[in-house]
Amino acid sequence: MKILIILKKSRGGVGFANKRLSKALEKRGHTTNIFSREEDLKSHSFIGSLFKMRKYLKNIEKEYDVIYTQDWSLALPLLFPWPIIKKKHFCNFCGNQVGPTKIFQNFVGVIIKKRLVVVGDSIQKRFPSSKLVYRGVNLKEFRPLKKKRNYIGWVNKETEEIDENFIKEVSKLAKLKYVVAKKIPPNKMNEFYNKCRIFISIPDSSAGFNNVWAESMAAGVPIVIGDDKGLGKHWPYERIRKNKDKIGETLRIIRQGNKKNYRRWLIKNKISWEESAIKLEKIFKK
Repeated sequence: MKILIILKKSRGGVGFANKRLSKALEKRGHTTNIFSREEDLKSHSFIGSLFKMRKYLKNIEKEYDVIYTQDWSLALPLLFPWPIIKKKHFCNFCGNQVGPTKIFQNFVGVIIKKRLVVVGDSIQKRFPSSKLVYRGVNLKEFRPLKKKRNYIGWVNKETEEIDENFIKEVSKLAKLKYVVAKKIPPNKMNEFYNKCRIFISIPDSSAGFNNVWAESMAAGVPIVIGDDKGLGKHWPYERIRKNKDKIGETLRIIRQGNKKNYRRWLIKNKISWEESAIKLEKIFKK
């Protein structure tokens, strides 16, 4: 199959994930191209791109077997004011839309139905007809390096509900040093995770897969702390209990010291880009 993946922008977590997915699909014999609304179409908004996106896709649709949009705002131009490219259009929801625009995500989800792919259980709960395909993780790229782990780690990104002051306070009370990942190149992230004895990520309600949980687990961090947003509840990282004091909960988990071999769980449950590509291939063929 020849697959066109459409993103808002190639930078950031969604861009990173789709580049990995693209490589996995190509290993299975498919041809993939990635098109970015911001970089390629030179448009930074849904309204500004609506008719430009429709015109562009209408012109090139015959070149592709699958058009795979990565957000409601990229899918909607193919549905409004009337649907185009119906059978070959699949959409992926990478997270939960919050605020007034949630209505547009709901609209797209209802129209797309079984051609909707989601990356987390919380999103599938909203769209029961969708297909759940977890993001993958590269177990060769993210792996234990047999280094000393002396830090509490956190990645500074937009979707986090906590900030550096939170990490600083936890570090002080737990009597551990902390390290923050900010603007670290992707090829340096494994080294960052290997500094961590504990890794924390508490995203807001817009969370999708939240790759940093899977990456830190693959890198062998002994204690990974998160919440119930994004991934399914069966993932084995430690969870902050709902409506509890987050600092107190984090300290409780750290002091319990329940270290786990998360990497073994990832391997057993086939969490990889290759597996994601296999599942998507089946969905596209149907």
